[in-house]
Amino acid sequence: MAGNIIEVTNLEKRFGQNLVLKNITFNVQRSEKVVIIGPSGGGKSTLLRCLNRLEDDYQGIVKFNDQNIMLADAGKIRSIRQKIGMVFQQFNLFPNKTALENITFAPVKLKLLSQQRAIDRAHRLLSQVGLDNKANAYPQSLSGGQQQRVAIARSLAMNPSVLLFDEPTSALDPEMVGDVLAVMTDLADKGMTMIIVTHEMSFAQKVADKILFMDQGIIADQGDPHYIFHETKNPRTRAFLSKVMI
Repeated sequence: MAGNIIEVTNLEKRFGQNLVLKNITFNVQRSEKVVIIGPSGGGKSTLLRCLNRLEDDYQGIVKFNDQNIMLADAGKIRSIRQKIGMVFQQFNLFPNKTALENITFAPVKLKLLSQQRAIDRAHRLLSQVGLDNKANAYPQSLSGGQQQRVAIARSLAMNPSVLLFDEPTSALDPEMVGDVLAVMTDLADKGMTMIIVTHEMSFAQKVADKILFMDQGIIADQGDPHYIFHETKNPRTRAFLSKVMI
């Protein structure tokens, strides 16, 4: 189904007197992979959190499936968050639950699936992320990369329309990064709509349909990977890439 699934228009967000997002406007089409890059402190994570109203009290319009989420009541926001999954830097798994239980918890609690159907889905998702042999493992016995893959499976268990990734590999040891990026690449290949904040430039070039370069709270540059990495004349983009493409 063609068309925009997320539309952001003139979004501005303040923390106190500090304007951290300034006149942000962009769209995301269904099945599109949008990667957000830029220096730390540029507003990337705050922007992601505005898309499902984890950050509130902002100016402008954020639409999901043509609904302005700023006008949604608490019940509607819960429904929207079921369809806009989020994977964080820190895995946020329940330490007292197994990998399987972490994945089944929300669908069962929200009465979206029966216990058995949730278990069946969790096993399929664990297999999809390469952890079918870790269903009964607790988070403390898993590596960081394995925990992040469980976190991705947990988000997928809600059958989201969009997945937001907030620097999902930044807390991982280098040898763990590849397995997580492989799972994300597989999701991209299967048509999942994804908005990804990352410092993994080779991954961005491989997966993105569109790249947004954010700096000092604005979208300073945007385009497809070839434009951003090879053609842009924007001095801020070029300066950033010269530091990270080493």
